[in-house]
Amino acid sequence: MRKFYLLFAAMFAFSVVATAGVKNLFKQDFETVANPSDAGWSSPNLAGNMSILSDEEGSMFQFTLGNNNNRNAVMDFNYGLGDATIYDGQDLKNYSVTFTWCLKKNPQSTGNAANVQYSSEIAVLTPSVATSDVEGWKITKSINNGQYAANDSLRLFALTQLKGAYSETNQYWTDNADNSNFIYDFYINGDQNKVITLEEEGWYTITINVDTEARTADYEIFSLKDQDVLTTGTYNIPEYASVYAKGINVLLGRYNSAAQIDDVKVQAPVDGDFANAPTVALTGIDMNKRSYKIFFEDGEILHIKKTDGSEDTSVVSPYDYETETSGTLEVWTENGTATSERVVIDVVAEVIQLPAATVDITKVNAGYVKTLLIKADNTSVPTQPAITLTWEYSNGDKSDGEVASGAIYEAKEKGTLTVTTHAYGFGETTMTFENNTEFAVDTSIDFQHMDEATLTGKGFTEIDPLQSSEMKGENNWTARKRLWFGIENGEVNADGTAKYDTYVVYGPAETEGAEAIRRFTFPAANLNQEASRMFAPFYTWYTGEADPEVADGSDVAGLKMNYGIGLINIGCKGDGSSINYPNGIVGIEGLTDNDYYILYIVSDYGSSSAHPIYPVGTPAADARAMYKAGNIGDGTNVQVLRGTETFSLYRIDTAIARVDVFKATGDGIQEVNTGLVVSDQNAPIYNLNGVQVNPKTLTRGVYVKQGKKFIVR
Repeated sequence: MRKFYLLFAAMFAFSVVATAGVKNLFKQDFETVANPSDAGWSSPNLAGNMSILSDEEGSMFQFTLGNNNNRNAVMDFNYGLGDATIYDGQDLKNYSVTFTWCLKKNPQSTGNAANVQYSSEIAVLTPSVATSDVEGWKITKSINNGQYAANDSLRLFALTQLKGAYSETNQYWTDNADNSNFIYDFYINGDQNKVITLEEEGWYTITINVDTEARTADYEIFSLKDQDVLTTGTYNIPEYASVYAKGINVLLGRYNSAAQIDDVKVQAPVDGDFANAPTVALTGIDMNKRSYKIFFEDGEILHIKKTDGSEDTSVVSPYDYETETSGTLEVWTENGTATSERVVIDVVAEVIQLPAATVDITKVNAGYVKTLLIKADNTSVPTQPAITLTWEYSNGDKSDGEVASGAIYEAKEKGTLTVTTHAYGFGETTMTFENNTEFAVDTSIDFQHMDEATLTGKGFTEIDPLQSSEMKGENNWTARKRLWFGIENGEVNADGTAKYDTYVVYGPAETEGAEAIRRFTFPAANLNQEASRMFAPFYTWYTGEADPEVADGSDVAGLKMNYGIGLINIGCKGDGSSINYPNGIVGIEGLTDNDYYILYIVSDYGSSSAHPIYPVGTPAADARAMYKAGNIGDGTNVQVLRGTETFSLYRIDTAIARVDVFKATGDGIQEVNTGLVVSDQNAPIYNLNGVQVNPKTLTRGVYVKQGKKFIVR
């Protein structure tokens, strides 16, 4: 219903220019683009979370946050124009920006509701025209992660959630309070006296009419569900901001929130008649039948030449068209004396075979034991149907009917996995995966339990222990009491589970029984080619690009070992006190794509810390000793990589507890492709645009090294 109801919502645009034609300076309904970047979308730190989704109404843009803090995505109206803009050559006194928008549910953290940041925002951006800083004006940070411009800066319109964006003065904000009742209350244009409550996961059309001479932006918020205008108002554009919109910014607050956007238009009134080209959306596939919706502007007449040669016209958008005949679909519009360009679609009315499933090895063990992840990717399938799977292993194990993509099978023996993909209206496809490669542990490096003699022997020096209660930087390891165990106390919860008392292992000094974390560092100035291989075949992030003239190693990040936790990227180059080296690329030498290694990761955010529960009567001292001897994390952050892949270790708050290296052996050894390039930690790294980047200054995002994608988090 998004696109259909847009026609009614758009009545607000140019209501005062009844005699003018309307020209689309920019239009993006996401029906003809393959990916978000083709539509002008970019994200400085979360590009992999942008997507184009399709349903029975057509396609739309989606940005998801995942388990991250504030992140944003930006749509550029001038994408692909270089230094030009969509407004060039136009004598504009008025124009409008219109789009539909939905903020998906942000699941509340039941354990700590106040830790969830309801700080999402949707804003129409505009360039600055100031030549110097203006008080209260942040020049470009309004489109950066977690940054908010002053109330009237660099935007023509904004909806901002109450909590987070203006928390210092927010009337609803109280430290450690549960503000979930206000999730869908939004400020309008940063004005705390203008608050609107939106419906959970509701679709809304935002229309902004700009008067370039009066420097005003009249806005309207329209509910597609209720078919009603919720509010209108006027925003006065400041002198240091341009009156011309340059794009849309979507900011999402943690965790797991998502925004969807559709039907973006920048329109202007023109003298005389003007006809805009229609858009054709493939909305349904049923074997050889194809269903389309054809969208066009209000007041225009649509002409359709169908695949069978017949013709039709319509004044109601969208126009529904179905066919089982292959051929050419041709559509265009007319408005008075004007005729639009013609849109031609080649229709192939034949059964489409689904793509074959993929089987990824997500964990290996000695022998043929493997964890297999079975997936089906619908992104390349027209209309992106929900693909289900059926699978069967050669030992008789099988799925319980059709299951969703992402199924897990624990293979215990040599055999063949057969997988078939299914979706209504599409042809099924079957593939097989041969589990015929045997593995054996080649190397295991236990950073978490590495003793003092080993560390000092490799050149590490012990520094002050960590036992602070302050919540700054790496102090999270102790301040937030991330590492603890429980001992059952004999009582039972209402659901029948055993109650237990918690005991902190490493925590602040004032916590009973808590210990300090011993810390050992390896100076960056000493991290050369040889030292970076002190844990061979594992190598650290020394890139070979260090400048020998820089004696203090300020262009290389040092190492740190938190005793009982693991190896940590210190986050600073040389002896610098600021965090300026966010990621360190690590890997294993001498492996091929047929080999695997497993990284056990522990984070001071607590999600991957081990919390074992010991039985009633266990002495606390014994439990503490067992915890220290066995803790490798709780298994929620186990990274399984092929031999040639690398891992980007984030700074300070993330530790590698252990590395296990598995090599192919036995009857699988003949399958090793000896022509594969062995992992090279000094190989160049490229972004997704193919531009080589500096490996020492990677920001969060997706990159490519030796033909393999990896994610910097």
